Amino acid sequence: MAYFISVTCLTAVSTAILAQDIKGISFSHEDWELYCSNTGTCRAAGYQNDDLSQSEPASILLTRHAGAKQTVMAEFALASFEEELPASKIRDIHFFVNGRDLGMVNIDGNELPLMGTLSNQQVNALLQGAAQNAQIEFKNQHAHWQISDKGMTATLLKMDDFQKRLNTVGALIKKGRNNEAGVLAAIPKFVVKPVKTANQPYRTLDPTQAPYQTLYKTLMSSQPKTEVSEGFCDGVYTGDGQEPQPIQLYKLSGQKVLATTLCWRAAYNEGYGMWVLDASLKGPATFITETASDFSEGHIYSGQKGRGIGDCWAIAEWVWNGQQFVQTVDRWTGMCKGLAAGGVWDLDKIEAVVK
Repeated sequence: MAYFISVTCLTAVSTAILAQDIKGISFSHEDWELYCSNTGTCRAAGYQNDDLSQSEPASILLTRHAGAKQTVMAEFALASFEEELPASKIRDIHFFVNGRDLGMVNIDGNELPLMGTLSNQQVNALLQGAAQNAQIEFKNQHAHWQISDKGMTATLLKMDDFQKRLNTVGALIKKGRNNEAGVLAAIPKFVVKPVKTANQPYRTLDPTQAPYQTLYKTLMSSQPKTEVSEGFCDGVYTGDGQEPQPIQLYKLSGQKVLATTLCWRAAYNEGYGMWVLDASLKGPATFITETASDFSEGHIYSGQKGRGIGDCWAIAEWVWNGQQFVQTVDRWTGMCKGLAAGGVWDLDKIEAVVK
């Protein structure tokens, strides 16, 4: 069973006040999905329809920044169920919309997936068909890739809505006569200054030790009440039942410590719980995440596969700023469509600069 990163809001910190003005969102419908970040930038990705016969893996990524008079940039990724493609299938690939040949595409390199960008003319032709049925293809005499239009209109309409372009001259779907004076303004990535912490735990508590149960109850009491909170972190199932896991403690700064323990394990993912509390181990704990994969020198990292072959990942990071952990990454690499190991896109809900 896949275990995905839950949506989390940014914590208000002095270095990230501006980022509070925009909350990132995600949306998907049929074969298209949308991710808009705290900067106002939106990225919409469309893919092949797996129900079609002989449908090779393919994707288009449309990126548009917030603000007036912003154009749409388009990238593509073309893959294959074969491990390699002969040179004849890579040369002279053209882009088509509704049967219209819009010319050859520029491809960077010859390794799979084939990556490149569309020209302004090709992007404009694609967007002109976005509000209706559109046949979107890449092909030459020897190869063929088709991007599904199912969900494209709804996804781009959601992009317009998030960026407050509905009924404006710059809208992609629901155009109007209004100017773009009131569209969403872009916000720079917020900056977090990391504070380096210990890389190794200073203490490990085993379930048999006296302080373990007291600390465990403190950590569990801080877990947010959600639909999946029942039975949270009861221990990892070993076949003979649930076994509690050791709790490791790392020194942070400001008399704070990080407590971490393995909370769950699934077929191809596992997640560690992370909490911040006083060095005395008394008082309430602040819950960070239950999907952590690693902690090192003040950085919490989470990487969770969307499925076993690893062609799609949910990625998150948190950075210790001396007072608290600030989430600096909330990213999805695109639908599980067989394009490439590790995914092909960076679809962000949270963008930040760590320096």
